[in-house]
Amino acid sequence: MNRHLPTTRWMILVALSFLTTGIAPVSAELSRGHKWVRHHPYTIMALSINPKLFIAEQYMAAGMTAALPWKIKTAMYEHIAAAGIPWHGHIRSSRLRKAGFTEEVKEQAISLVDKYPNCIAWLIWDEPQRIVMPQVGQAIEWFKEKYPDKLIYSNALPQGARRMTKYYGGPLPEEGYTYEQYMRDFATITKGDVLMYDAYPFMQDGSTKNMFGTMLLTRKIGLETNIPYWSFVQAYKDLRRKYRMPSESDVRMQVFMHLVCGYTGILYFTYENAQGPAMVENSTGKLRPIYYDVARLNKEVFNLGRSIRFLRSTDVRYLPGVDSQIPEPAIAWSADAGGEKRIRSITIEDSQEAADKDVLVGYFQDDSDRQYLMISNLWHDMNASADQRMLTVRLKVDPTITVVGRLSRETGQPEYLKVTNGELRITLPGGTGDLLQLGGASFPGLDE
Repeated sequence: MNRHLPTTRWMILVALSFLTTGIAPVSAELSRGHKWVRHHPYTIMALSINPKLFIAEQYMAAGMTAALPWKIKTAMYEHIAAAGIPWHGHIRSSRLRKAGFTEEVKEQAISLVDKYPNCIAWLIWDEPQRIVMPQVGQAIEWFKEKYPDKLIYSNALPQGARRMTKYYGGPLPEEGYTYEQYMRDFATITKGDVLMYDAYPFMQDGSTKNMFGTMLLTRKIGLETNIPYWSFVQAYKDLRRKYRMPSESDVRMQVFMHLVCGYTGILYFTYENAQGPAMVENSTGKLRPIYYDVARLNKEVFNLGRSIRFLRSTDVRYLPGVDSQIPEPAIAWSADAGGEKRIRSITIEDSQEAADKDVLVGYFQDDSDRQYLMISNLWHDMNASADQRMLTVRLKVDPTITVVGRLSRETGQPEYLKVTNGELRITLPGGTGDLLQLGGASFPGLDE
């Protein structure tokens, strides 16, 4: 099946246009990472490892804006370069751990950039522990100096290990060590342009692990250090680790909850089978249902991401459904959330109790201090489609508000929603969110 393939040429042209055309001036206060984010399309890519299964047209038809070849394989780079796809290089930890950041490693990176056009970023050492962070930082510093126009970053371990030695990498300091210290060290010692982690929460027994600890902490540190923040999300099944294949409502929930928190990059693990079944089946090259779920989702992420790149997250609140519990460390929604005083109440219009039938609300400001909010339906379930987990949310707003602007997920264009008697009802598919503006529909980034 190839029902998404006609969009491929358009996606490649859009991605490359950001590399060759000018953009509006940005604030001098923006960090190196934030400037890069605003200069490029919203980052959407999948870790890819098998050149035999990497069909460029098919990959880009899934709504990706860049490629992430995980291993240095000539055939993979040739496929990417022939299609003109922007790519992120990867320096594997095994290479640095054995001999350090050698001249050979540097020369190979230089050779790849020179030989294969459209390199836009490098990921250095996946999931480093604390004891090797200075070494990672040294490599990141070299790449930044060598390639000032490229994004240079690493990827942190997620929260949840039983022992803190997993994060430290050796005997712990006498005063102890926490995951928050690990993430702060990751930000301040490696000095990457992006703060990123990975999380694979969907279990075979139908449960979903709590992602809020790592997700909200990464957001917090990213805002404090003026670093954009990204995340790997789950798009595969792993029998050994007891991970299930995410349903459509699952994968949408994980992606949209990150958008609500202001994440400006989404990476899928994985494209082909690596640690288990993924979007592309290794033996036949057949596209699994998750591929089509992700392709539909990515079109919406791209459309909303055009604005999210230019917004700063100011607050994130949790609205539980009937008899639902607020997961730690999320904070309950209240009328004063985000400093947006024009919202009187937000209500889930469903009295039937069900797990995860909740809503996440994010607040944003643009460079001119205009306010925005994003409301996302967290209801998802194993094997459930987005349509099977729809929720209607009712907003009561200040009587001066007669319209609410929405950035359409389908078209990427602003549209107006009419407020009736001070109320607005929005029906959201499972795991899905809307980006809104009270009283207007002026979303930044649409002309960039």
